[in-house]
Amino acid sequence: ALMRRVLAIAALNLRELTRDRTEFVSVIVLPLLLTWVFGTAFGSSGVERPLEIPVADKDGSAYSQALVARIADAPAFDVKPMTDAEARALVREGDAPVAVIVPAGFGAALEQSATPSVEVVSDPSSQRAQAALEVVRGAATRTSADVVAARAAARVLYAAPPAFAEGFSAADGIAEPVTVKAVTVRLSGSRASELEAPANTQYSLGFTVFFVFMVALGSAGGVLEERELGTLRRLLAAPARKAEILGGKVTGIAFVAAFEAAMLVGFGALFFGVPWGKDPAAVALLLLALVLAATGLGVMLSALVRTRSQLSAIGPVLSTALAMLGGCYWPIEITS
Repeated sequence: ALMRRVLAIAALNLRELTRDRTEFVSVIVLPLLLTWVFGTAFGSSGVERPLEIPVADKDGSAYSQALVARIADAPAFDVKPMTDAEARALVREGDAPVAVIVPAGFGAALEQSATPSVEVVSDPSSQRAQAALEVVRGAATRTSADVVAARAAARVLYAAPPAFAEGFSAADGIAEPVTVKAVTVRLSGSRASELEAPANTQYSLGFTVFFVFMVALGSAGGVLEERELGTLRRLLAAPARKAEILGGKVTGIAFVAAFEAAMLVGFGALFFGVPWGKDPAAVALLLLALVLAATGLGVMLSALVRTRSQLSAIGPVLSTALAMLGGCYWPIEITS
């Protein structure tokens, strides 16, 4: 009976919330709209994408294709085939740090024991141009090793270019004697410059925390409004103890905050792919702590202020200030 009366009072608060269009907009429409706007506008700006390297293969032989494939093997670079003019234009306009131009006759020159050159057009003002240049040099070094092996095989066999082509293919297929294995280490203490979440993830998580507190404060203001309108006095005259009434009010605030948290978590996971982890129970406990904290703050402020208008003036300022200090709007690491 006790729990039934508490839940009945909580349900009454929820019904009052759904009747108020302003509250409906502030609880559902506004949080979803702001999360979508900021998450879409900034996208995944916190993620470093592979560097695009325009490559113009004017030769089109198996040898030039092997060279381009070596460049494409670099995980931090994305090869974009295009024409010579297009590749040079991208570097000239500052849209690419380097461009690789493989000249026509590259493969024929290798078969004739000549020394062809690969042209690399670079932007000296780009900080990533040197890294891209080293990748191209590494690919050229491996191709040169294949050429040396193929020429040696051709000389031994006293054969024509077909023997060179077969030797090159065989040498290119041999695994490199020395390889580098990359190991990713998770940093125990990181700075924003070292580890940064995508912008849409940051805003989704931040607005979840922010709006849970905002909604809890707004729902707690309903108690003050009832006191101003006199409905709280009638509620106290009902056949229910004050503890039950207080429990129902607090439960109603917690229900609204929990609904807000679940709604924004689901929205972030569905539309922005926010990684909430593989343990739903742990996520639920984390959100429960957030809901209880927001509920406690709302109840405390409703006891300290006298009117709903006072809470409406203090609540947004306090929530915004705490959100800024807590890292809801930007990674907290950048404030250190």
